[in-house]
Amino acid sequence: MSKPSLTRPSRRERRREETRQRLIEAALALMQRKPFEQVTVEEITELADVAKGTFFTYFPTKEHLLHAYMRDLADEVYEFLEALDAENAPSQWEVLRQVMLFIARRDARSLQISRSLMVACCNNPEVREQMMDIVREATEYAVEGFRKGQQRGEFRNDVPPETLAHQAIRLYRLCQMEWMMENEHAPLEQIVEQILAFYKPAFVHPSRLQEESTE
Repeated sequence: MSKPSLTRPSRRERRREETRQRLIEAALALMQRKPFEQVTVEEITELADVAKGTFFTYFPTKEHLLHAYMRDLADEVYEFLEALDAENAPSQWEVLRQVMLFIARRDARSLQISRSLMVACCNNPEVREQMMDIVREATEYAVEGFRKGQQRGEFRNDVPPETLAHQAIRLYRLCQMEWMMENEHAPLEQIVEQILAFYKPAFVHPSRLQEESTE
């Protein structure tokens, strides 16, 4: 991942980014009250206090705004991953755990928004495809982590790293669905910790588990 540019953004660029963020935040505020499908561009621009035409300067459609928000979330995860220095981390399992907990903290900020995003992905093919693009990208990052862990003898090597990455992402979805559908009063981070602890033997090499049990 390339390092961010140290060039300071101009005033115009800062104002553009502020307006973009206002529009996204307005949409999220409305999604706290009702599903994304029921939120209108007019409501977003009114709450953001910008002209309706301004919306289309930043986002061709309402769906593009939602994608921008999901893209921002993904970029925050990658920045967190870079800060962990995953390439040189002594434990790729711990990297996986920390990343999942980071995502859980982000999702847990609003149960209603998380639910609205899920409904939008189920009901809107364009939003669903945008989300799947982000998931595919995230899977590639996870594959590299599992591949490195296998090379170090940390993860089981009887299945491809692609399979381990796919199953890890499935686990987070399982945590998210339990939180949204069955257990909304439990902290999402707690659910993630419990699920990871239970399924750790499905990922980690038996010899490494044996070493941990004798420590």
